[in-house]
Amino acid sequence: MRGDLLPRSAKTLGMSPHSEQHKLVQEKFSQQAVHWAAMEIPADLQAILQRVELSPDARVLDVAAGSGLLGRALARRAKEVVAVDITPEMLAAGSQAAAREGITNITFTQAEAESLPFEDGSFDLVVTRFSLHHIAEPQRVVNEMVRVARGRGRVLLIDMLVPDDPDLAKRANAIERRRDPSHAWTATWSQLQAYPVSAGATIVEAYTHDRTRDLEDWIDMSGSEIRDELLAAFEADLAGGEPTGLKPYREGGGIRFRHPLGIVLARA
Repeated sequence: MRGDLLPRSAKTLGMSPHSEQHKLVQEKFSQQAVHWAAMEIPADLQAILQRVELSPDARVLDVAAGSGLLGRALARRAKEVVAVDITPEMLAAGSQAAAREGITNITFTQAEAESLPFEDGSFDLVVTRFSLHHIAEPQRVVNEMVRVARGRGRVLLIDMLVPDDPDLAKRANAIERRRDPSHAWTATWSQLQAYPVSAGATIVEAYTHDRTRDLEDWIDMSGSEIRDELLAAFEADLAGGEPTGLKPYREGGGIRFRHPLGIVLARA
């Protein structure tokens, strides 16, 4: 694997890791806002949410919400949803999607996940999906999520996972970062579970779910300009060469791989 595929820790993101990482995220996701807003709620997310109890009078916060796909799904079961994100284009697209879907109880607000502008214990459920691997200091974000739910509600984390093996974790994260420069670091299963515990919350339920991805679609979704390089890395893995850490396999003439998900529900 090329030298520029080496892992990058949050400490190497610059003297101001939040602002530097925020810039990368905004640049990437401002280009993808329309795509994300047009997405339907996938079956795996529907299955996850069915396991989360929610009262009709609940107040929900969707952190690093993007176009609010998760928040819009929960809005049909809650009294109020607030969706926060740092990318204005994603928030605008999400607001338009909510209007199209007839959802009137969701508000889209620009805010940093590392410093949520809400009082302690403001929400009954605080959620985030596919965001922590884009954040320089995920523990700080989970600390904030627990804070605004403390004494009142629960926190739900949904994110991708990398293998426990340190070398495979580094390779998987390096591949992800080459595809999408806004990728910071994907956690292992034990690390994801540790975030809410370190924030003072108690885990109520934790489980994993394998999500298979089509390699071509995965590359296209990011708008990556290094398509050939990424394809070559997966072909090399399949041929017995350097592993990507993403467990690729051939199916129907194409290449697929596994993105395991970790789902953690904790009481604040």
